[in-house]
Amino acid sequence: MKFETEIVEEKQKALIVSKHHFDFIDILKKRLKANSVEPFFSSIAPKNVRAFDYCFFIFLKNKNLQIQINKHHNTKTVDITGNTLSESDLDKILWFAFSKTKEPHLKIKSQSHVVPSEPRNPFKKHFTKKNLVYFFVASFAFFHFIFIPFIFMSSFFIFRGYSDLRKKELTRARTDVFIGSTLNNLGEKLYLPVRSTYLLFGVALWSDNLIEINKNGIKTILKTDDILNNAKEIQKLIFAKNKTNSEKDNLRLRFKKLNQSLGDINDSLAIINQKLNLSFSFIKKLKNNLVETSDLLEKSRKLLVYGESILSQPEEKKYLVFFANNMELRPGGGFIGSFAIVKVKDYEIQEIKVEDVYDADGQLTAHIDPPLPIEKYLNIPHWFLRDSNFSPDFLENYEKGLFFLEKELGLTNFSGSVLLTTTAVENILTAFDNLYLSDFKENINSKNFYLKTQFYSEKNFFPGSIQKKVFLSSVVQQILLNLNDVSTENFFLALKKSLDEKQVVVYLEDPTAQTLFDTSFWAGRVIEPKCLSGSSCLSDYLFPYDANVGANKANFFINRYFYLKTAIDQRGKINHLLSIQYQNNSPSEIFPTGVYRNYLQILLPKNSLVGKVTKDGVLIEDIDQKDDRFKLVGFYFEVPPKKSVEIKINYELSEEIKDSRAVYQLIFQKQIGANNSDLILDFNLNKNISLINQNFSPLVKDNQILYNTSLSTDKIFFVELKKEI
Repeated sequence: MKFETEIVEEKQKALIVSKHHFDFIDILKKRLKANSVEPFFSSIAPKNVRAFDYCFFIFLKNKNLQIQINKHHNTKTVDITGNTLSESDLDKILWFAFSKTKEPHLKIKSQSHVVPSEPRNPFKKHFTKKNLVYFFVASFAFFHFIFIPFIFMSSFFIFRGYSDLRKKELTRARTDVFIGSTLNNLGEKLYLPVRSTYLLFGVALWSDNLIEINKNGIKTILKTDDILNNAKEIQKLIFAKNKTNSEKDNLRLRFKKLNQSLGDINDSLAIINQKLNLSFSFIKKLKNNLVETSDLLEKSRKLLVYGESILSQPEEKKYLVFFANNMELRPGGGFIGSFAIVKVKDYEIQEIKVEDVYDADGQLTAHIDPPLPIEKYLNIPHWFLRDSNFSPDFLENYEKGLFFLEKELGLTNFSGSVLLTTTAVENILTAFDNLYLSDFKENINSKNFYLKTQFYSEKNFFPGSIQKKVFLSSVVQQILLNLNDVSTENFFLALKKSLDEKQVVVYLEDPTAQTLFDTSFWAGRVIEPKCLSGSSCLSDYLFPYDANVGANKANFFINRYFYLKTAIDQRGKINHLLSIQYQNNSPSEIFPTGVYRNYLQILLPKNSLVGKVTKDGVLIEDIDQKDDRFKLVGFYFEVPPKKSVEIKINYELSEEIKDSRAVYQLIFQKQIGANNSDLILDFNLNKNISLINQNFSPLVKDNQILYNTSLSTDKIFFVELKKEI
């Protein structure tokens, strides 16, 4: 085996110690490496330097440099004055350090003083005045705006909670409101320390308002949840039989709590409406919705008070309910096929008894002259309860109904009445699932209620038959049995829709309670055409209503379209052309469909001057007119199946717009029980008359004002005009 000897050269080590980083240190390192010396750098001297062959200690004294060189416990000193060290100066220093000379000092002169550079710090370059200003501004902005995302996220979750509540997703709504409340509270805590700055710059109002809106939005949703739960419990308790005193006390407390919750929501909505002071169009729309909702809540509170008052009476109260079939339309809502008597006492609905109108009419012994259209077109010489609602005013019909009930059945002492049309019952049934009638083996819902009722009313009909009465009693009974499972919100929304659209009308003997129904236009009254805007006002009025005298159910297939064209001439004289188009979609003349035989009546201002009346352009000559509180115009016409007819009436007002600036007010009433109809208003103004303001949103071009709407309820239109005299 051959052995080889390898000589390994071990590099010497040099330590450079300096508190300051001089530019020449990097060159010194390179020179050391070139001489096979491994350099190390430190800003402080280590305790043990024995591991190094050379140590260069660099000091700065009075702007002069001094370098101490330690080599194996021998110390040499280099004093430097003047100019910065050059490469040749470094070579001298290294020769002096590595040489074996015993000279301990070396002096080097330069032409200028050495300016040391600071030790390298990776963060030092960022700590400039400019960056410090940026950092301060960023920190200021961060702490002053960090609350904004929390507040806006809170608004998002609150809105989503509101949407969940409308969809009946109560669990999710509660979760969203909890998150929204937490975010809003956190945002408010972050905002309060910086609020003084916002106040200083006058911009604190928007953030204050948004936080307050969120708080009241949360309160509204939580209270609404409470109301729904409380209302459902009230439903159960009201229809419970043989209540204990404890249950009655519970019901009183729940009424009180419900009333308080409605008041709290109303207060919250008022605050939200006040804080929403932006001028965006959707904000304005939202504010209008809030006003309408607040008005509805206030009405609901009053209804609640009156409802509890009615329920809590220690003496028995009796109420009359008319069921009017508006598929056979009459001026007061429809043919009365049935009625019910509801008895209430001491927080209990003691009895709901449904009666067939023919049972009652069969017991009438006296002769009562009917209105002329009933006698002439229905060929009925006697007047009965079933045809008693021949007035467009429900109060008159209620009083007439009481007259017949006393004559027929000896019933008196009613405390009020409600009329429900077939459409109203259909609306209410939308809140329920299918109602199963075991006696008839039928599922009843909003879509088939009318057809099933008609079937059981007409099937094997004979005077004295109780089939219809039993059928309607079963429907009422199933509604009461299923109230616990119904959506409370949907039920009351359906009821409100029916009240608004005059499918349900109410009259109570208590004048205080009745005031609420009158002011809400839920009483089915003929409106007195008085100006609501004060002086310089001209009041106009229009109320068309039908009477189906064909003894069929043709109104199920009838659509009506109203077009009122109004011309105001140079003097301020008002001329009207009312066009009513009737379209009969009946498939044939077979009962219950068929020809629509209609006696149309129109109420106009008392001193109106009626011109010609035409049907499809042909003059109608047989017209009844009557002057009382109003001018009443009535006439008969027919609309065959699958045909349409256009009725036109020209008339003018006796009054003129006299002042240079005046308000024209038009009241257009809807008939009780009538379907919603399209309505077009077309105003044509003379050139000397201009439009200033109105309470609706028409299309205006030149001097023509055009407005499309739906006659879903009574309408009041205001137009403010300026006339150049």
